[in-house]
Amino acid sequence: MSGTKRRRAWIAGLLLCVSSVLPGSLAAQGIRDLEVQEVRFEGNTTFSSSRLQVAVITEATTCRTFLFYFPLPLCPLTNWGLAKERSYLDESELELDVLRLILFYRRRGFRQVEVDTLLERTPTTAKVVFQIAEHAPTLVAVVTVEGLEGPIDSTQVAADLPIAVGGRLDMIELARAEALITDRLREAGYINATVLREYFIPNDGGGAEVTLTAEPGALARVGEVEIFGSGPIGDDVVRANLEFQPGDTFRPSRVIQSQTRLYGLEAFQAANISRVSRTDSDTLVDLLVQVTPAPLRTIHVGVGLSTTECGQIESSFTHRNFLGGARVLTITSKLSNLGARSLDGRFPCQDVSEAEVYQDLNYALQADFAQPVFGRNTFRAGLFFEKESVPDLFVRNSAGGEISLTRTLSPGMLLSLLYRAERTSFADQSADVFFCVSFGVCQPSDIALLSESRWLSPLVLRWNYERTDNPLFPTSGLRLFAEAERAGALTGSDYRYFRLLTSGAAFQPLGHRLVLAVHARWGAVFPTTSSIFSRAGALVDEIVHPQKRFFGGGPNSVRGFGLNLLGPTVLVVDTEQDCPGLTPDVCAGQLEPGQLDERPVGGNSVLEGNIELRWQVSRKWTLVGFLDAGQVWEDLSNVSAPIATPGLGFRFRSPVGSLRLDLGYNPTGVTRKPVVAVLPGGEILDLNQQLDFDPFTFDNPSLATEVFRRLQLQVSIGEAF
Repeated sequence: MSGTKRRRAWIAGLLLCVSSVLPGSLAAQGIRDLEVQEVRFEGNTTFSSSRLQVAVITEATTCRTFLFYFPLPLCPLTNWGLAKERSYLDESELELDVLRLILFYRRRGFRQVEVDTLLERTPTTAKVVFQIAEHAPTLVAVVTVEGLEGPIDSTQVAADLPIAVGGRLDMIELARAEALITDRLREAGYINATVLREYFIPNDGGGAEVTLTAEPGALARVGEVEIFGSGPIGDDVVRANLEFQPGDTFRPSRVIQSQTRLYGLEAFQAANISRVSRTDSDTLVDLLVQVTPAPLRTIHVGVGLSTTECGQIESSFTHRNFLGGARVLTITSKLSNLGARSLDGRFPCQDVSEAEVYQDLNYALQADFAQPVFGRNTFRAGLFFEKESVPDLFVRNSAGGEISLTRTLSPGMLLSLLYRAERTSFADQSADVFFCVSFGVCQPSDIALLSESRWLSPLVLRWNYERTDNPLFPTSGLRLFAEAERAGALTGSDYRYFRLLTSGAAFQPLGHRLVLAVHARWGAVFPTTSSIFSRAGALVDEIVHPQKRFFGGGPNSVRGFGLNLLGPTVLVVDTEQDCPGLTPDVCAGQLEPGQLDERPVGGNSVLEGNIELRWQVSRKWTLVGFLDAGQVWEDLSNVSAPIATPGLGFRFRSPVGSLRLDLGYNPTGVTRKPVVAVLPGGEILDLNQQLDFDPFTFDNPSLATEVFRRLQLQVSIGEAF
């Protein structure tokens, strides 16, 4: 056969093979080409369309990410495959979706439900409509619980059941009711308990009769407890932290609590408690406690960057069996304000302050000792030395110690009583404005007196509760905090006050990648008379240490404001630098807002609230929209309306927490603020006048310039709350 004939024969054979599969291929291609543009539910009154969408397979083409709506609007403006996750019609799956919806409704009590589909086609697209006729649900007429006489309170159990007379005959709720009774019995020690559920629906259309029959079985007790893997920590430490001992009624919650407590000891990096099978008794439960000691000694070093503390270096050394008995010794150190002097208020250290006194290096050195005592209690003691700068407010030097006793009330709930005594002072020319404006102490000699080293020694009662799914990146759960603090003559404190602070945060998932987070904080401090002795006598006033006043604004507060600039602030005029030769009042009236130095003075009460909508764009990146609101007041007798600031932020998930960048918008208008002048000799003069302060629109800027001025950039590590 010639080459030409061989080629013709090969082509003919190929065409024959293609023709044998072509009809099916074309049909399949035709179905796949029908892109689903919309999936809609009609007639559903009990359940939302979003909930029903989860029950079916057929779905519409969607945008790949929220970012393709904003800031890159690819989805509304293009039909690119890059931007959209395409879905195509599968008619066989559509038929199964009808059955899925019928099953969904019947399991929830709608036994007469009817579901049909309406398909709107074009040559290339399809719209799917599920038409639902729910009809009346089957209701529950009688609920009977049997078999609980003696083991547990049947009346309380019946009151807590998720299924009740008058409600729908919901199979899911009925299964939950069965699980609730089973769990209650097992927690009471009946670990082999079972529950049978039955229901009867009369033919006459009356309500359903539900019966739950419990079979408790025998009461179980703890048998032998074997401990494995304690290593140098010792079995005695493990045994002291267990919530059970041989002979106790076996309760699953005690096992979980014991395992949680062992996890809570830094001496162990893993803990597991499991049941051991035994054939000679069904009333005794042997337990195996397996623990894995953590490394006895560890060293960690980290670096960070923020707008308020500039560059930071932190290090820590931990010994997890110091002197035996799972005692933990931790030594931490921190240096901050690195690079602040050279950057002089420029990005990314713009919140450090341009005044040199706040740009000096800060440090902190702390040694903490912790020891578990009396089962659920932990004793802690520590020593510390630190220098802290709060920009444009004060530079504090302190040294002291702290002791505390913490009791675990329940999983995630802690109650602590602590006493902290520190000798604290203020750097020269750092707290001058604060003392002058807040307490009327403006003479350099009096300010020097208040800046001297004094005792700050409060007694604190603190309550914490946290039940979140992840402490660094929470997506569900609750976090609560409350604290009462008292300092006075009995605690050995020169500063005397009573202080309350409460806060809470809740996290609720709204979808696969969307989380709603809310937070609130309230606090108040009530000063009492303090006696600070001078060379000439005594200066007596209700003076609150700046560290115990409340401030608002910044990366973890109302983010449309700079650090601590929410609430009472004062405008500071440096007459020697800003307008030499002019009187202070004339000088203040001639300066533009950008030339005035706005300083926080804080207040004795605060209220803040935050709402965040967190959209996880990818495994590492999260986009956040937020609305913050709050206010700081001098006291509770003079309360003004909170200020709200919206904003947008990004999070990058790192091993140390979220690296956070937030951009808040400040909507405030003209505000009247008091003015003080710094005279050439260092004396501070309260001008007893107020200026209209408008840093955003004072020169009639363009809209773009005004918006830019109102934006406040916040850079930090960790979530805002």
